[in-house]
Amino acid sequence: MKTLRKIGIGALIASALSYRDVNAGSWAKVTSQHDSRDFSTVTLTGGASGLPFGMGTFGFIESETEKGNRDNLKQPYGEINLSEKGQYGFGAIAEYNRDFSSDRGVTRIGLVFEPKLSFFFGTKFYPISTANSGIQIGVYGNKKFNEGDEYVEGFVDYNFKPGKFVGEVQVGRRIKGNLFGVIEGRYNGFKPRKTVSGAGLEWKL
Repeated sequence: MKTLRKIGIGALIASALSYRDVNAGSWAKVTSQHDSRDFSTVTLTGGASGLPFGMGTFGFIESETEKGNRDNLKQPYGEINLSEKGQYGFGAIAEYNRDFSSDRGVTRIGLVFEPKLSFFFGTKFYPISTANSGIQIGVYGNKKFNEGDEYVEGFVDYNFKPGKFVGEVQVGRRIKGNLFGVIEGRYNGFKPRKTVSGAGLEWKL
């Protein structure tokens, strides 16, 4: 029941991020994939811009099934950030991330840069963090092709204190309407098996 309650919280977060009004542009998506480690993942992702005080937000929450038992979801991992950027894309950002199998999460504060380009690209730098987590730097972005029928997106984070990378690259192709087929490569320096892949479906809300 605790796991289901936390997944429910994630669904509420994604619903809030997907809320649309005249002042805030927003988006959300739901992704389900089969991982090459023989389990499945479910991810809720969303973001919004044009919030009060010129702020924007991005967040996701992901849960894995138990290996060999796809009906049982493990405790999820989630991140949510709030940023304020100026005219040229420089700004401040605060992020909270939490592995719900742990007793506490991590809060990071730093700088963000999202220049105006023909595709979306950003970089973030967190010199301040709680829980003795150390400095983190990351880059992220996406590029659409053929009027959005295909896309590639991804991110790479480097954690200075343990000296480990975490990154993903995802390629998607429209099947019909807002339904996409996706293939993803994943690298996580914190895991015993660092390089894996995933494939599945994504529904853009």
